[in-house]
Amino acid sequence: MAERSSRRADAVRLARAQGLFNMACGLWPSLSMSSYEKVYGAKTDRFLVRTVGSLLVGVGLNQLRAAARPEGLPYAKRLGTSAALTQLRLDLINVFTGRVPPTYLIDAAAQAGWLYAWRRTAEPPPARTGTKIATQLGVALAGAAIGGGAAWAGDALGRRAARPAGEGAVTVPSPEVQPV
Repeated sequence: MAERSSRRADAVRLARAQGLFNMACGLWPSLSMSSYEKVYGAKTDRFLVRTVGSLLVGVGLNQLRAAARPEGLPYAKRLGTSAALTQLRLDLINVFTGRVPPTYLIDAAAQAGWLYAWRRTAEPPPARTGTKIATQLGVALAGAAIGGGAAWAGDALGRRAARPAGEGAVTVPSPEVQPV
């Protein structure tokens, strides 16, 4: 019984810590875009950066509220893991396709840390932890590779279609419009 109480206390602390982390990361670009851009590079669409930040603030607030109630911990875990998985996936895909600078790997490491912490806190450790973690990491990396490959292929096709005629671009005659 004491172990269950200890796990619950750990989960409450984890939900609060990740909630505060998400709020701080979400508020950062709104409070100081210049310092944010010094770390993560210049942004062409600052509105989008602030929008995503506002969503993170909402996730963080909901994690804090859920941590205050015993029945809210599963909700806090779902919010925390889904936000961390989403950010980890996007960080990896966008770094490896060259869309964002490698400093985004710092955030990827933080998100992986939140996922690991939730795994350790929310349930007893499995007997074969190494195998399960390797499998989960393999699945995450495969998903990132597939997403990155698709993004790269889309970019390559877009560049090829944008080339002027005579430079290897394929030209397709447009259909003529017939009056009805």
